[in-house]
Amino acid sequence: MNKLLIIPILILAACSSPSDEKTSNRPSEWYGTWKAEWETPPESYPGVDDMEFYMDGAFVFSADSLTVTANGYPDCIFNVDTLSHTQMWYVSGDTLFLLNEPGTPGMTYQVASKSEDRIKLQLMEDIFVTLTK
Repeated sequence: MNKLLIIPILILAACSSPSDEKTSNRPSEWYGTWKAEWETPPESYPGVDDMEFYMDGAFVFSADSLTVTANGYPDCIFNVDTLSHTQMWYVSGDTLFLLNEPGTPGMTYQVASKSEDRIKLQLMEDIFVTLTK
């Protein structure tokens, strides 16, 4: 009789652990509003002149979601409009994962460094985001 109880428990644990890991890996020290500065080196865009290679915005982390606001403007290499998007998030190892919907991946940032009031993120090879409190 005890063997019959163990199998359903193992199946339940195997099925529920990935989402549990994601929700449990939202470090509380990340919570709050962080000023964001995106930048990319002009060398990554040869032949592109008269563009700005930085953008300001904010990351607002909570226990349930992350809202990213990017303040685009004319001649900005990132975007000409201001955009705001709320999604789920979690941290695993040295990576910040954003999820558009449960199970639907969004952006993935490498955490290059982190201190109490500064987080340096890298998106792809040449896009860097610095978060400061």
